[in-house]
Amino acid sequence: MKKPTQSSDMNRDITRRDFLNGVGIAVTGSLVSNPLSAAIGNSGAPSAQMSAEYYPPVLSGMRGSHPGSFELAHRLRDGERFDDPSASVGLGEVYDLIVVGGGISGLAAAYFFQKARGPDARILIVDNHDDFGGHAKRNEYHYKDHMLIELGGTAYIENPREYPENARMLLDELGIDTGQARDVFDHDRYNDLNLRGSVFFDKETFGEDRLVTGKPGLRNTDYQTAYITLPAELEHSAGNEDDIRAFLARAPVSESARDEIVDLFCSDTDPMPHLSVPGKLSALRKISYLRYLEEVVGASKETVDFLRMWRASYMGNGVDLTPAFAALRYGLPGAKGLGLVDEFRKPRHQPHNYKDDFHFPDGNASIARMLVRKLIPAVAPGNSMHDIVSARFDYSQLDRSGSPVRIRLNATAANVRHLDNDTVEMTYLEGGQGKRVRGSHCVLACYHSVVPHICPELPVQQKDALAKTRRMPLVSVSVLLDNWTAFEKLGIKSAYCPGSFYCDMKLTYPLRFNDYQTPGRPEQPITIRMYRIPLPGGEIPAEEQFRLGRHELLAMPFETFEHHVRDQLGRMLGDGGFDSTRDIQGISVNRWPHGYAVGYDYETEQMNYWSEAWPDEKRLWLAGRQRFGRIAVANSDAGASAMTESAIEQAWRATQDLLDDS
Repeated sequence: MKKPTQSSDMNRDITRRDFLNGVGIAVTGSLVSNPLSAAIGNSGAPSAQMSAEYYPPVLSGMRGSHPGSFELAHRLRDGERFDDPSASVGLGEVYDLIVVGGGISGLAAAYFFQKARGPDARILIVDNHDDFGGHAKRNEYHYKDHMLIELGGTAYIENPREYPENARMLLDELGIDTGQARDVFDHDRYNDLNLRGSVFFDKETFGEDRLVTGKPGLRNTDYQTAYITLPAELEHSAGNEDDIRAFLARAPVSESARDEIVDLFCSDTDPMPHLSVPGKLSALRKISYLRYLEEVVGASKETVDFLRMWRASYMGNGVDLTPAFAALRYGLPGAKGLGLVDEFRKPRHQPHNYKDDFHFPDGNASIARMLVRKLIPAVAPGNSMHDIVSARFDYSQLDRSGSPVRIRLNATAANVRHLDNDTVEMTYLEGGQGKRVRGSHCVLACYHSVVPHICPELPVQQKDALAKTRRMPLVSVSVLLDNWTAFEKLGIKSAYCPGSFYCDMKLTYPLRFNDYQTPGRPEQPITIRMYRIPLPGGEIPAEEQFRLGRHELLAMPFETFEHHVRDQLGRMLGDGGFDSTRDIQGISVNRWPHGYAVGYDYETEQMNYWSEAWPDEKRLWLAGRQRFGRIAVANSDAGASAMTESAIEQAWRATQDLLDDS
């Protein structure tokens, strides 16, 4: 691949030009200052939320766990306490329900409580971020008369046909018709432009920079779990040996590695001939896919490097932590030789048809927005899943005195305690000042690992279980581009990047709602997403990898993320005429040091995707989520699952825990 053409100012930082103290600005045709930057300041002043200019979806720069959202939690972790009433101000506010955490679980808990108690139930939701939604994050850009929306966290409603009862009920009551999944997602748009998946081989790992595109006209099959990044000939059951060899012939890998990869996809040789099918499935659940490659198959480092980050953005980790069973189920090669292709096609193993997944442009942030609009109707007009996409929210309506439901942003809960058998008091910090409110009930819908620090009166066993909650860190970066003609010239819609800083990149979902459509012409602006999995890999236990990944994310400045966006896109797309300085118009780094909730087995030092099958003594979240007096516990951590339906179901359970005894 020839060296990309860049202007002499290629390495100029967006930060210096376009951002103020890590808080981004709106893009409005040219990158100019926004009054919101002054309104919000560095720490989210108490008055910021009530400003007419306050609209955090348009902020770019460092998003997700942004500066100001996590520092107090770390002070609590390190032993500081805020349980002295003389150090805070009592506001005299009394609520029927206080919710700590304004993500989907916290918002759903408020919705279920209001539904049971009636529209006059007084509810306060506090959240430490400058926006509601938790990991359901909306990135919104305004550029060249276009509004462009991208997701910064939770991506879509996966497999809604299998949603559990209460999550299904909530979607129905919000008016989300998941039966329109194939109507709102234009699955042919990029294919009609002959855009396909690709692999970017970086010179640091593979000796040279080379972008290898998929075969023109060859489309990915329906046996997928998400929007495709990889070329069709490398997808599960999607190509034959000739297609795979033709693709690899253009890749900068040795002939021996090509043979190994082809054998993984196509060979009938069984690497575990001594085991029955049930024995193989059992063994594959106990080892990582990396161990399967190295110890069972005997794959070379070159082959491992090629497969290391396959589907990492979906699973949240590389193949060193992915159980081999999960990797094979989700399309990594090897099932054919094991004789398990038919087994993985059985309903209990086969991933659902990805075309039934429901996508909003901002991911599941639209679920959060619809919940907020139900709870506080004055915040936005409309009443459908189509008009929610472009609805402009009036954040000054979120915390109005006299409103039955109030949402207080930039407010971090610091202490929750029972005053007596009927009253819970919460102390929170807002703008550096401690404030106290009281309520009849409280739902803790925040990360479980922080709960023992803000609610020290919980039983020791419960606090221990909560403290052992683990989450995988990850980063989702939204990039606003002036146009996507380079993608058209190169014939790609996405790229798997196994050795790069960002492990994959894709054009935004091609969506069409009544009041919003993804740009359809390459000369128009568009957004793309890039993912980084900040785990060191190797033989390090999962828990330690998560810790190291969190430290990396919190220590890494925005400038580093920006540099790698510019560098990687320039090297990948240079042959298509892409210029990083000219074509990149905005970057939002959605960092999640505490990302995907997972079950973690402390005995084996492994995490698992299907921990619901574990014995109760290993499912620590069951003890962690127990109601304590008038305090209940929600959040996806309570189900050891990162899925939106888990967050909703745990909100239902927590709410019922309180209502059953009230």
